[in-house]
Amino acid sequence: MPSDQRIFRSSRQNDQSAVSSIFEQANLTVPIQENPESDAPPQIGSTHLYVCEFHRRAVGAIHWRYLGSEAEILGLAVARKYRRAGHGKFLLTNFLRVAIQHSVNKFFLEVRESNSPAIELYRQFGFSISGRRPNYYRDPIESALLLDLKITG
Repeated sequence: MPSDQRIFRSSRQNDQSAVSSIFEQANLTVPIQENPESDAPPQIGSTHLYVCEFHRRAVGAIHWRYLGSEAEILGLAVARKYRRAGHGKFLLTNFLRVAIQHSVNKFFLEVRESNSPAIELYRQFGFSISGRRPNYYRDPIESALLLDLKITG
């Protein structure tokens, strides 16, 4: 699928319904963004939400927290009917580019131990497993794998 059909952008207020649905489908916490249209530089501790727009529809989203030289990915999800089409890879590629422009050089996240498609996606980008949290998730109860990525140079 050509990437020129996709747009990576900050979430807007009118994306909230689609983003909520996307995160609910993935069994992730729905992100709440107080100022989704702000393009101001990130502040330490602030959270940000970006979407993958495809044919004028938000089909995927990434929610993250800015921690100075580090960033925590709080959630990355693609709507069910748009999965396995490269939208997650597109989101992650563009998110990493933006975060690195803000001097982020370490990334970390938790992922369900059974979520092999997500784990494989993160591994393609160089993330490695750094730990495990037993019984971290609910509905269903499941352990989380801790993944991180360090950018050097």
